[in-house]
Amino acid sequence: MFEEFRDDEPPRVWTREEIDAWDALAEEERRAQLPPDERYREQFGADAVPDEAWLAAALTEDAAVYTQDLAVQAAQVQNIAESNRIAALLTAYERAMIDLAHRFGASYGTRAGLGAQAFFRSFGLQTGAHPAAVAGEVDSGVTLRDRLPQTWAMFRAGKASWNRMRTVVREAEGLDAEHWAAYDEVAAVKVVSSTRLRDDLRKARARLDDEAAAKRARTTHERRRTSLELGHDGGVAFVAEGLAADWVPINDALHRAAVGAHGLEGETRGIAQLRHDIALDILRNGLEQHAAEGALVPQRKPVQVQLILTVPALAWLGKTKEQAQLTGYGPIDLETAKALAGTATSFIRVLTDPVTGVRLTMDRKVYAPPADLARWVKIRDGRSRFPGSTTAPHLADIDHAREWQHGGTTDAANLVTLGRTDHNLKSAGLFTEGSVEDDGTVGWNETWGHHFADPPNDPLDPAPPDLLPPPADEGPCPF
Repeated sequence: MFEEFRDDEPPRVWTREEIDAWDALAEEERRAQLPPDERYREQFGADAVPDEAWLAAALTEDAAVYTQDLAVQAAQVQNIAESNRIAALLTAYERAMIDLAHRFGASYGTRAGLGAQAFFRSFGLQTGAHPAAVAGEVDSGVTLRDRLPQTWAMFRAGKASWNRMRTVVREAEGLDAEHWAAYDEVAAVKVVSSTRLRDDLRKARARLDDEAAAKRARTTHERRRTSLELGHDGGVAFVAEGLAADWVPINDALHRAAVGAHGLEGETRGIAQLRHDIALDILRNGLEQHAAEGALVPQRKPVQVQLILTVPALAWLGKTKEQAQLTGYGPIDLETAKALAGTATSFIRVLTDPVTGVRLTMDRKVYAPPADLARWVKIRDGRSRFPGSTTAPHLADIDHAREWQHGGTTDAANLVTLGRTDHNLKSAGLFTEGSVEDDGTVGWNETWGHHFADPPNDPLDPAPPDLLPPPADEGPCPF
């Protein structure tokens, strides 16, 4: 036992354990001040290699803390950059709407007008973003800035990410106007501090407006839709968005049907595969039949499900290596294409240049020129020819690149496929389509002076030299 005497307090008795702990703490603080390589040598011996210092726990902890701090700082800088980007986007959008209203009329300067669609497409083409993504950012940004000013201030200060801001906007849907200020006050705090932002905002919304859930359900019903999300390896995801009360029981019934089929003798498919195949059967059969009594769309007529597939003949024969093309998707493997082609009831022969592979013409099995020509243009283009568009050609319009009233002709050199909305933008003068170049490129100019080019589909592989006829012998030069 040791005693310490001080004038201003009673004697303090220190135990051996306390003294050892104090000494260990002092030694740890001393060692922490050393350079990493010296600290490592003290811990692990004189022969330690300085480059291996980072293998020690004490040193890796320093590195981990430091690099995490750097990453957090970078995220904060990114938040500020994102807030500046959204603020600039809103300014550009609003100035564009004022300009369009002044030049084209008031209706073109509204969110629901063609002018907004023109801006979303133009901005998306300049930045590589999808027009729908640009529209979503504009709508969310306007809502934050104008209806949730406290939360917007947190965003402008770099205290929360754009993704969290969009969550705040989504969770505010359905609130009555009288509750937005109170919701904003809660959201401005939660968007910075909450680790369960969506749950916390839902609770706050429920406390403010107990009827919001019903309003959101009505909004969901009005927003119902189906969509196709393109995937890899020839796959897609068919997405149905609607009310849970409609789709949950359908999902359960589909599962029961798959389980029942799985138990049949000789069935080797899994439950997930059976669910898919049963749903595919239901959709195909339902489309090809008249609407049943009591259907949601009783006036619907039956339609034939069609698959449009381009299979290069030389690739089929193993002479070239290009893939088949599925309209509305893109390239698929030749093995799948052959299996699909084996069930086809008719074919259309498309001729290509044997040297360049560029599509030239096709069989004219239909006598009426307009229908035959339209079919050829759609096969040739493979998609809507507006820059960035992926609209399948059979869902697009046939458009005169040079307008008919301006001397444009109705022939393959002047016709292209064009999605309906993009066609309307062109007709309104918000986008101007140039002529089709010799290589198939279509040029576009928008109302603010930007130029965009839409290249044609990739040509097919040319024929191998051994399949081409030998050049004709024209004899000696006469001069």
